[in-house]
Amino acid sequence: MTLYYEGSDGSRIDLMSDGIYAQDPENLTANKWEYSTISGVNGLGRVKRFYKDTQEAKLNLDIMADNADEFNQIMYKLHRTFDRDIRRMKPGKLWWNDFCKEVFAVETSQNEFDELFEAVNREVTFISVYPYWVRRITYQYGTNITNVDAGLDYDHDYDFDYGMEEITEVIQNDCIDAANFEMKFYGPIENPSVTVGGHEYEVLTTLAEGDYVTVNSLTKKILQYDAYGNVENVFHLRNRDSYIFEKIPEGETAIARSKDHMLDITIFDERGEPEWI
Repeated sequence: MTLYYEGSDGSRIDLMSDGIYAQDPENLTANKWEYSTISGVNGLGRVKRFYKDTQEAKLNLDIMADNADEFNQIMYKLHRTFDRDIRRMKPGKLWWNDFCKEVFAVETSQNEFDELFEAVNREVTFISVYPYWVRRITYQYGTNITNVDAGLDYDHDYDFDYGMEEITEVIQNDCIDAANFEMKFYGPIENPSVTVGGHEYEVLTTLAEGDYVTVNSLTKKILQYDAYGNVENVFHLRNRDSYIFEKIPEGETAIARSKDHMLDITIFDERGEPEWI
């Protein structure tokens, strides 16, 4: 398996090699739902809601180096990376194969220090305020498609029609339920939009060549980037007549878009625990 910590600046610490060896990685996969209840008729209660609160997990790392300089470098890198994310209030990411979870390393402690062999056991406590393991699955829709809706055949019948200026394709959501997403519209285009299962997502803006705009349902942000890397918050330019952060439904769903523009849709596969293998 692959297990590493990615700092908020993009730096990476492998937790399974190079002198750092996680001893109990399964501790990271603990999954817990909080719940609240209300009293019902005749004293029978019921669950009002389930939710996830901030979760904590501890990981034991065996640090083993070939010499004192290497040992000190490893320990300093761990300390610097973890504390930098804390000071900047920007979470790092724990990666378990292709799933990641945003975390802060809030506590560390050491025991069994062996100066002769440059080794120590370090316990790290991580907290996650959004305790989901997330895998990103991206679908790309280009402009090099000549077929329009009349020439496409699907296994399902959809209860809406599309005009000939649009193409119809599908998106597959194999997540447990409706999924959060990020859409990325590429310029040049006027008022980029896409319809997913009859629901429209539209930003009332103009994108030049090299520009793009992203719509993220998890962060509730809509950001426009120009060809020079400048970023603008265009949340106020969303089409208010159709909720732009509506999750992508589970299963196979038809989408419709203009045949003249490019679009990426990234589905966030959010789980309480990652896939083990």
